[in-house]
Amino acid sequence: MSRKASAKAFRRLGRWLVVAALTGAPGVGAKPPAPVAPEEGRASTSDSLVGVVVAHHSLDMTSQQSGRLQVLKVRLGERVEAGQVVAQLELEPLQLETAVRKAQLQAAQAEVSRTELLLVQAQQRLKREQSIREFTAAEAVESAETDVALAKVNVEVAQARRAEAKALLDAASRNLETAMLRAPFAGRVTELYQAPGVMVGPATAILRLVSEELRLRFAVPEHLATSVRAGTRIQVRLPALGMTLTGAVDSLAPEVDPASRHQKAEARLFLEGAQREQLATGLLAEVELVPAPVSKHTP
Repeated sequence: MSRKASAKAFRRLGRWLVVAALTGAPGVGAKPPAPVAPEEGRASTSDSLVGVVVAHHSLDMTSQQSGRLQVLKVRLGERVEAGQVVAQLELEPLQLETAVRKAQLQAAQAEVSRTELLLVQAQQRLKREQSIREFTAAEAVESAETDVALAKVNVEVAQARRAEAKALLDAASRNLETAMLRAPFAGRVTELYQAPGVMVGPATAILRLVSEELRLRFAVPEHLATSVRAGTRIQVRLPALGMTLTGAVDSLAPEVDPASRHQKAEARLFLEGAQREQLATGLLAEVELVPAPVSKHTP
């Protein structure tokens, strides 16, 4: 292999390492992506920075509890709103449990009412015994006082059982609510991992949701990192779409990737409506830093 070919292969490998660092390493044995052919009449952009279009938020949604997946309420590629129900576990067992807990709470409330009534009766008897203390035995007053003390204890026990029953009902109601998976943010469904009828749990991914807000993640060589800061303007070329965009840097990672010797940076893209519909996550981009305008002010 000639020296020129070796240098070209080395640059290609370096760009592949950068993309792997930006999107997650593809694993041992994975092949580098094929290079994108330059447009006719356009010089190679081997010196430009490498970037990838990513979603601002992405989430593999899971259930907070175990159960049978009853229905998926969305389709692949569908747009959902924040708070929209996207999947639902089997509800009947949870509904039955909630009904049982409601009945237990009602019984506990009735027991509190009964013990409170007995306490009032014991207090009234004590009051009567105290009013006729001079004409009755001392044991009668002591007995009435003991009955009041026991009645108070019974009220406290009944109130504790009522609190326990309410906590169990709250937990059952929460399980019933979380059995309906709601989208935490607006976005699109990009993966459906499960089908209705399967058992799922907290570790089981059901679907993948990505936000509609797209950003650009790109790699900055360590020798250029000092020239990149929040607000730095960039020009972004997407070879797959033949599209050129502009953007501005939002953040720069504080560490250098040991394999590629680059730092990750993220930028917001300035998009028009039609451009947004054409973009997809995972698109490779060529990024160029736009020099800051030179001030015409003469000191």
